[in-house]
Amino acid sequence: MGEDPRSRLSERLADTLQNEIVGLPPGERLPTEAELAGRFGVSRTVVREAARLLVQRGLVTVKPGRGMAVAEFDGRFIADQYGLLLRRSEGSFEQLLELRLVLEVEMAVFAAARRTDEHLAELEQTNHTLAAALESADGHGRFLEADLRFHEIVARASGNPFFSLVMRPVNGFLREAYASGPGYPSEGGHTLAEHREIAVAIAAGDPSRARFATENHLRRIMRHSEHLLSGLSWSDCHTNSAMSAD
Repeated sequence: MGEDPRSRLSERLADTLQNEIVGLPPGERLPTEAELAGRFGVSRTVVREAARLLVQRGLVTVKPGRGMAVAEFDGRFIADQYGLLLRRSEGSFEQLLELRLVLEVEMAVFAAARRTDEHLAELEQTNHTLAAALESADGHGRFLEADLRFHEIVARASGNPFFSLVMRPVNGFLREAYASGPGYPSEGGHTLAEHREIAVAIAAGDPSRARFATENHLRRIMRHSEHLLSGLSWSDCHTNSAMSAD
């Protein structure tokens, strides 16, 4: 059986619209289904199929009665692929942590050279949030958000948008995995101390120290990877972390 000509039309239309969309700000409304059909001389069915393809690509959102709008790219579709790789056993959780190690060590090096005062203030505030969450018996969610936010700030501080683009879906996947994993965090007191050391190195503009501090942090996480998704409860981690922070 040959390919449906309508499918080819919708793919071409999706490609054409994609080239236009990439230059538009998030939230920008796109022409209506009828307007696009008239503009490109295709049926509204073809436009609907093109819109479905653009949604799959994470480029637009579609709301009933409001049509298409440019989506805020957050990397969640890439995060879904990470999840599929893990579920299909084509990649392991440990290998995902290896990806973090390779990327984030050098990310911290660039951050030490390029960070702004705003980045430093955000890192400090995030570490304050970590400390407060660690002292709370029900601080699991706040600790998780502050933990991942810290790494996202380092990515932005690197001054290279590609780091943020790659790390955002990694953190998105980790957010979901850790949120349902009773073993997170492993040794929260050590995480806080290591985050503080990374922040100090970046603030000092010391790339070598930032590299060492980040690698030390991530390698410890990798050594405890088997506990992160199962095992200890938050209360156990809270107790153990408070002891190790002493």
